[in-house]
Amino acid sequence: MDTRTLQHFLSLSDTLHFGRASALCHISASALSRSIKQLETELNVILFVRDNRSVQLTHEGALFQAYAREALAQWDLTRNTLLAEAKELHGEVSIYCSVTASYSFLYDILSQFRHNFPAIEIKLHTGDPDHALRRVQNNEEDISIAAKPDLLPKDLAFKPVGISPLLFIAPKAKNTLNENLSPPTTTEQWGSIPMILPEGGVSR
Repeated sequence: MDTRTLQHFLSLSDTLHFGRASALCHISASALSRSIKQLETELNVILFVRDNRSVQLTHEGALFQAYAREALAQWDLTRNTLLAEAKELHGEVSIYCSVTASYSFLYDILSQFRHNFPAIEIKLHTGDPDHALRRVQNNEEDISIAAKPDLLPKDLAFKPVGISPLLFIAPKAKNTLNENLSPPTTTEQWGSIPMILPEGGVSR
């Protein structure tokens, strides 16, 4: 069963804010708006009164909110009961990483896992790697794939899954990179090299 539309509706009805609701649903605000519009068309009622400044539930929206909560609760209960009867490990795991890390590491990590535990739902979220550790600490994610910092927070465990080298890319026409980065390097040498750096994170 596809329960995403109900989840989209409940996120918006709880936050009454398209930006916050779309972030919770991990979709764009425009995609959330289309999902709500399609639901209103199917029900043939207006669920939200919205303008450029505010979003409010209609009377029909409040009635549907109660139904949506009950429907999702019943669906989760039924699904968990069926999985328990099958004696299969079930549940969900939330993973956060950069898009690059998802291409570099996730296939090897998840291919065997999906084969062994098909009833586990994997929720993948991608974004700035600088947020990876904080999202786990804030209980927004179960696992993050990130570069290990020099000082790992005490409340986090770390398991190495690979080594990603730090690479420098420069135009061939200006063959000064090797000269400037030849050991020993100094603060002055680094300062003379124009570079594009992220605002934060381990690589910076």
